[in-house]
Amino acid sequence: MSGVEIDPERVLKPLKNTSKQYYILLGLFTLALLLFLEAWVHQITYGVGAVTGIGDWGISGGVPWGLYIGGFVWWIGVAHGGIAISAAVRVINLDKYRPIARIAEVLTVLALGMAALNIVLSMGRPDRIFNTIVQWPFTVHHSPLAWDIAVISLYLVLTLTYMTLSLRSEISALRHRLPTWLAPLYALITLGYRPDEDEKIEQILWWLAVAILALVPLLSGGVVPWLFSLIAAQPGWYGAAAGAAMLTESITSALALVLIMTVVFRYAYGWHDMIEDGILRDLTIVLAFLALATIWFTMHDVLTGYYIAPVNIGALTAGMLELNFFWLAIGGLVVSVVLLFGMIGWPEYFFNTPLLVGVSALLAITILNKKVMFVVEGLMYPTQPPLTNLYPTGVYSPTLVEWILFLGTIMLAGFGFLVISKLIPMIELEKEERELLRPNAETDKTEVE
Repeated sequence: MSGVEIDPERVLKPLKNTSKQYYILLGLFTLALLLFLEAWVHQITYGVGAVTGIGDWGISGGVPWGLYIGGFVWWIGVAHGGIAISAAVRVINLDKYRPIARIAEVLTVLALGMAALNIVLSMGRPDRIFNTIVQWPFTVHHSPLAWDIAVISLYLVLTLTYMTLSLRSEISALRHRLPTWLAPLYALITLGYRPDEDEKIEQILWWLAVAILALVPLLSGGVVPWLFSLIAAQPGWYGAAAGAAMLTESITSALALVLIMTVVFRYAYGWHDMIEDGILRDLTIVLAFLALATIWFTMHDVLTGYYIAPVNIGALTAGMLELNFFWLAIGGLVVSVVLLFGMIGWPEYFFNTPLLVGVSALLAITILNKKVMFVVEGLMYPTQPPLTNLYPTGVYSPTLVEWILFLGTIMLAGFGFLVISKLIPMIELEKEERELLRPNAETDKTEVE
């Protein structure tokens, strides 16, 4: 039993009660979704090259990757960081933080979906994704997109399996209290469930969490940066610290988004006693040091790229220092670190949830900006063959349609949170808490009959 006092009845509040604010948010996100769909249809109709100016690799020239691939790198990092937070809570028995574990899992599922969607957007037509899957055995040797699809599929299977297993006993115990119109979904989740499987499921979940924690540095700090490092060895895309830097940024942006969603649910459903201030303060400390590490890696990149650097890397770094977006990223990181350490050192003056949400949002946006720059920068200033043979030095200016689709994935994730909060409990219940809501054996028997 954990030290966190969880009230099972109040955990079910999002599934039972729908406030006016919920409908307003749902309406806003629905409008954003419609705008996203209109922009997507426009891009499919007129072609990704004509609408965005993004060229095909080696065919039409120009920057072949832009906001979409930058968004993919950010979302895949958020997904890895999100599930790592949930897995760490289970493996290290951090029961105090159990109320945020399910939120991190849901964020992971949505982030993986948005990462996949950004790949589809970048490819122009949705049907091309099927060609990539069918041709995977023949393209995996040279196509980074083939590896991207493999990474997303692996983590989606792991995350959905993890979530479904953790929900089986919970849904079984709560089924008589859950919306009846969702009975087919709950029947699917609890298919073949038996109460005596709980102990084995807990063991499986623990080992799955261990596997996830082992895979996070391998994928987020390994496969993704390795893919960029091996693409034409382009300056800016490789380096001894690239994997560690990308992993740090991934966990930072994931924790920032988990903090935002945790505060939102805490405020919306009055869960202040279940998600205590102490949890937010502890996560603030972790986020502060992760943001500080991100600054350290950024300084490392600038110093090694500016001072007596090889010609190609020096030229790229000089180009980067002229970008306004680079200085926006530096400003965002510095302001975030100052405010976060202010919250830690002088909580009576600085620590409050609106400011914490604001700083978390600033950090998440800053790292998104860094990811886009990471992708685009090397393509704007090609200094190494074979890219120099394909693309001249140029500029990249995203179009309105590109911005709508890029930002639309964030709106879609928000829409997804609203929907999922109506399907499953957003705080995982322990066995003792589930039993409080489980019908007695006789009732179970009657229901089965």
